[in-house]
Amino acid sequence: MQRVIRDAQATPEGMSALQAKVALIQKHFPPTVASLFAIPRMGSGEVLEWWTELGGQPTPYADLNEDAQRRLLETYEVRQTSLGQLADELQKRGQPTVADDLHSLLGTPELDKLYSLNGEPLVVRWNQRAPKPIVPPVVPVVPVVPPSRRGWWIAAALLALLLLLLALWAYWWFMHREPVVVVPPVAPVVTPVEKPVEPVPEPVVEPEPVPEPEPEPAPVPEPVPVPKPVPPPKPVVVAPPPAPTLDNFACRKKAPNAEIPQFVVVLDTSGSMDLNIKSVKADEDWFFGNELNKYLDVNRTTQIFAKPSRMDVAKDSLAGMINGLDPKIDTRLITFAGCESTPDQGVFKFGDRQRLINGIRGLVPNDGTPLADSLAHAANTVDGRNNDAVIVMFVDGEDGCQKDVCAVSRQIAREQPRLRVNVVKIGAGGPSRCIAENTGGRVYSSTNAAELGKQLKLASKEVSSNAKCD
Repeated sequence: MQRVIRDAQATPEGMSALQAKVALIQKHFPPTVASLFAIPRMGSGEVLEWWTELGGQPTPYADLNEDAQRRLLETYEVRQTSLGQLADELQKRGQPTVADDLHSLLGTPELDKLYSLNGEPLVVRWNQRAPKPIVPPVVPVVPVVPPSRRGWWIAAALLALLLLLLALWAYWWFMHREPVVVVPPVAPVVTPVEKPVEPVPEPVVEPEPVPEPEPEPAPVPEPVPVPKPVPPPKPVVVAPPPAPTLDNFACRKKAPNAEIPQFVVVLDTSGSMDLNIKSVKADEDWFFGNELNKYLDVNRTTQIFAKPSRMDVAKDSLAGMINGLDPKIDTRLITFAGCESTPDQGVFKFGDRQRLINGIRGLVPNDGTPLADSLAHAANTVDGRNNDAVIVMFVDGEDGCQKDVCAVSRQIAREQPRLRVNVVKIGAGGPSRCIAENTGGRVYSSTNAAELGKQLKLASKEVSSNAKCD
């Protein structure tokens, strides 16, 4: 939750009506639509403030480039369409008051009140929408010129001249008109129609029938001897294929002095990692969807944030995985810092592993989930073309920054065929399986720290196996 602006021009009057309209929006819409409207609050000094639950830096519409402005307005129209559909449905259900409240939020955005937070539109001061002006119809007014004494004799002279012209024209027409000649009607000439003579048909002589020739008898085919049965060929026994192993980075035939595989860990440090390990996506939507929910149902809030958290399980599992790596393997760590960046914590050698684990245990979850950006960043730090590389991502959900992580994984599969990405699903949520499927990696899933630790020992062996192929 963050403050966007302080509206010093607004007054505290009507604050209850604003809060009621916010509650109405959050009741009928998911967070994606409800987040379009900023939440009003009374700040210090009785100044109205506008807040939002969206993460990221608020950017005014005027400060965006042309492409970002276009995409922001398109998203705004989608949100407005959903709002209008619900208002129409409530009108049909006999709730005109609620429908009118929602209809009052529809309309073209006032660009000076429109902000962008990671590509999502946010409208502040939406209670101050300017009403559409009513333009009265324009009635043409014919100017009335008051008569003057001087104009009377001019009008009389013009009238007399007009009458004189009419009289001259009537006289000319009477003298030059042509006389009317009456022509008697002429009777039509009737020509008798001769009746056509029908030709007499000639008698038809039918030809005598020609007898059909008798068909010759068909020749009788000679009997064909029955071939002797041929015994079937003996079945060829094919050796069964070798059983697959869990090690998808098994030793290959390499040249001497083969390089050690590169290893990168991506650790999700978003705010949802602070939730209990067994909490589900419905719990996330409920808690982050409305800030008042945590006060309305304190028991559920306590249960959602009970220990162990997703972050606790991820830290313990990751520490066990790092300790199980071959001493030749170096570890690079990448974390999240909202949608703005994915900090690279550096490369840690065998002697620095304890310092790396201590640093991991000190991390605090916060902000959004840049899943696609962190994967692209991690892939750029390794080879994956001429040398093996492994990325292990500890994440608890989908990308939260409007990026396509599946497209990033497909590009990695094309350009870095020797790079494998394993995904560790923390909690009951789930990231995109396409990350592992596109790159030939694995997905490890568990809501129990001990069980997850056992699964990750296999991942440690996969990374370490190539280090022992010298």
